[in-house]
Amino acid sequence: MSVSAVILSLLFGTSVVMAIAMAVAWLHFGRQRHVLTWTASYGIAILQWAANAGGYFLHSRLLFILAGVGLVTSATLLAIGVRQRSGRAVTVRLFAIPAIAVMAATAFAISPIGNQAMQGMITPAYVGILMAISAMSLWPRDRRFTSPELAFFVLLAAFAVGQMSLAASAALIQGPEQGKTLYRAILSLFMPSIYVGTGVAAVLVVAGDLAQQLRRQMRHDPLTEVLNRRGLDEAADRAIAQARRHKRPLALVVCDLDGFKALNDNYGHIAGDQALRGFAQLLTLAVRRGDIVGRMGGDEFGLLLHDSDVDVAAEVMERVRVETGHLLLPRVPDTRLCASFGVTELEPGDKQLEDMVARADHALYVAKKDGKNRVSIARSAA
Repeated sequence: MSVSAVILSLLFGTSVVMAIAMAVAWLHFGRQRHVLTWTASYGIAILQWAANAGGYFLHSRLLFILAGVGLVTSATLLAIGVRQRSGRAVTVRLFAIPAIAVMAATAFAISPIGNQAMQGMITPAYVGILMAISAMSLWPRDRRFTSPELAFFVLLAAFAVGQMSLAASAALIQGPEQGKTLYRAILSLFMPSIYVGTGVAAVLVVAGDLAQQLRRQMRHDPLTEVLNRRGLDEAADRAIAQARRHKRPLALVVCDLDGFKALNDNYGHIAGDQALRGFAQLLTLAVRRGDIVGRMGGDEFGLLLHDSDVDVAAEVMERVRVETGHLLLPRVPDTRLCASFGVTELEPGDKQLEDMVARADHALYVAKKDGKNRVSIARSAA
């Protein structure tokens, strides 16, 4: 078996495995749009490499043209998928118009009136540009690369360099053999490894996203989208340790909706769910980025406010208390919500979150006892 046959078989097999892996990920793990786009990209790559093999062994210009069209389409979809995953805008015509123009130019270059240099330059140059755009689109905003993202970024950049090197070496082809040695060396030695590596990195990115999604589901409440009790406990351990290390205050607020059981009983759980979501959103918007909001169970929420003592936390919760009265429930527009709040702060003897929760719960009980719809502070006995 020739070297070309081995390489084409490897690339075809890689595309099959990638298309299957992406399809399974899309079907069973959230049906994310970018994963479907990557599935289509590798699905078209299967046809592309099959056409490429047919063109090579049958000496068919038509199959080579189809292979070129497939390569352009597959690369375009890969770039679109990267932008979709990064949450960046995707304007289809900005991708479609250049792709169609390159397909037409590729068909002309492969036709009898074209030439090898033109054929070797057009598609690699375009694919190289797409891979460079993909690498730049992958760059995260406001955070660091994850390990799979970094590997994908490096391989996309290497893919871009390899394709541009192919285009540059094709420009040297002036005669039957001039420039062909370099072009073939890059195509056979460099590009297969990069193509396989890029595919593997893409799968790792999808797997990493899935792992992150599962971690989020384990630590977040699906109804309100704030931390659940497990997530709150883990975040509290870090917050307490940080407060002690830097000798900074840390406030805890425990709060709930007054009369929530009656709301559920009288108007149903849908109305109750609306109230919980609205209240959680109020709490999240009221605190600073980096502060912690969690649902402790039922209608009870816990908040940890960094660099805040009880008086600062009470002021923030007083604003939340007032805003709670303006929350509107579509199913029960005449209902006025209200909430009570218990506030405490980290004390020297506190070992864990439960020590603070006990005081905040007592302060919340006092707020309920004194008439509800109020903020109560647990003062230190000292």
